[in-house]
Amino acid sequence: MKKAAVSLLILTLVLASLAAYTDSFSEMQSSPLFLELLEVIKNGGDTADAEKAYDAYIESTNDPVDLSRVEYHMVRYYMDMGMEDEAEEHLLSEKEQLEMIGDDTQEVRRLAAEVDATSSEYYVTGKLKAGMNNNKLVKEMYKKFPDEFYAAIQEGFRRLYAPPIAGGSAKKALRIFNDVEKNMDGISYLDHYSMLVGKAMALSETGSYEESERYLEEAERIFSYDPAFEEIRKNNEEGLSGK
Repeated sequence: MKKAAVSLLILTLVLASLAAYTDSFSEMQSSPLFLELLEVIKNGGDTADAEKAYDAYIESTNDPVDLSRVEYHMVRYYMDMGMEDEAEEHLLSEKEQLEMIGDDTQEVRRLAAEVDATSSEYYVTGKLKAGMNNNKLVKEMYKKFPDEFYAAIQEGFRRLYAPPIAGGSAKKALRIFNDVEKNMDGISYLDHYSMLVGKAMALSETGSYEESERYLEEAERIFSYDPAFEEIRKNNEEGLSGK
């Protein structure tokens, strides 16, 4: 009886360890300077404040992975603000940092930087090739690192945005976000927010409009400015009104 109990405990611990996620970007995502930048750009703050926070962060590190990833956030910020020229400048800087990433860089960090760069290019240019490259890289990253928070969350979004022929499925996306939510120990502020937005979107796409609204409201309590909010809320309103 005792031996069976011990075996059950060991099995439980093994399963728990298999379910756990990791964060290879914890140092960057816990940086006070990076968090200050997020507070500005993810809440639709003034561009002068954004550039000031950006300058402070890039002076704090020489890691090309972290620098390329912060450029990704600036690209999205400026595109969302309707400032395409500034977004293109940061896209160029992102590509320059990407080229500086060494061969000895941890693979998941390199892949994440490449995912970000192709996402930025698609966000700015709308080119199909960039979107296809992003889809391919996200699939590769998730296949190799399914227990990485960023990889899982990006795979969830890939499933939401990709056409069915390319693996798109809101139901599969929802399963991924559900699993991340059940295993959030050690998740960063930013990844938690992304999970909430992704789950709100997946719930909306699968017809759970009221539950989607709850997750959307929780995400808005973290960061208030995201063009996705309007799209999700519109879909929820139409769904609830029976349109």
